[in-house]
Amino acid sequence: MLSEDPSAIRQIRLGDELRAWRTEHNKTLAEVTAGLKGWNPARLSKIERALLPVTAADLATFLDHCGITGPERAEIESFATDSQSRHWWQDHEFADTISSAFAEFLSLEADATQMCEYYLSGFPGLLQTEDYAREIIAAGLDGLSEDQSEAAAEIRVLRQRRLTEEPILELDAYFGEVALLVGGDEEILASQIRHVLKVAQYPNVTVRMVPLSAGRPGILASGLTLLRFPGEPVEGFSFVEAVGGMLPRKSGRDVRRAERAFARLKRCALSPDATVAALERKLEEIT
Repeated sequence: MLSEDPSAIRQIRLGDELRAWRTEHNKTLAEVTAGLKGWNPARLSKIERALLPVTAADLATFLDHCGITGPERAEIESFATDSQSRHWWQDHEFADTISSAFAEFLSLEADATQMCEYYLSGFPGLLQTEDYAREIIAAGLDGLSEDQSEAAAEIRVLRQRRLTEEPILELDAYFGEVALLVGGDEEILASQIRHVLKVAQYPNVTVRMVPLSAGRPGILASGLTLLRFPGEPVEGFSFVEAVGGMLPRKSGRDVRRAERAFARLKRCALSPDATVAALERKLEEIT
């Protein structure tokens, strides 16, 4: 079961704050950890990159060592948590195929309460069947091995538990009409469409297709994901699709840009009912 504690985003914010303090004071990792028992440059680097959790007590020892006090210390400590991020994938045999960047995304997704997701040339990951995911992954530029491709497809399916297990994730999914036009295995596409039609009936899921007629104003040049979290003093995280993975965008300005992009997509996309009708027509055409 997924944790309701939004520890992943706190862990990332804590790492950002520690790195910001260190760089502002022109300190290296070695200089900051010198003489502190149980700490070393490698450990601090992992904490700054949200790859390693730290307890509140251990963090206090570090802040004492650095001489950080007052409001600055209080702000840093506000992100501390004694619970570890929910790295659910670590129990699976494919864990060693997960990059640090994707691990950050998976942790955030596990803690998010709302997600907006857009994919131009296919269906978003949280809507994909395993066979369709394999087809999409094989068409990518990452050059994954067969084992890595299998793991990546399995991960996409496992991620979808957030749509049906507590805490339930609210998903607004957008896909470009080109997803229905790109050549591929028609049986796989038919099965994929049936799956989307099923998931579109979930009360927490909204699916919209962006038609080609929307033109440039409605069609984004790359995939985009926006995550929202409960009770956190930040506005969210956005991720932009790029070669090699999703690039995180953490600033408030980036999040507002993502919000505007999704507002534009919503204006240009078909309604959920019209999207279902379009999918049903395509399904009838290929079966």
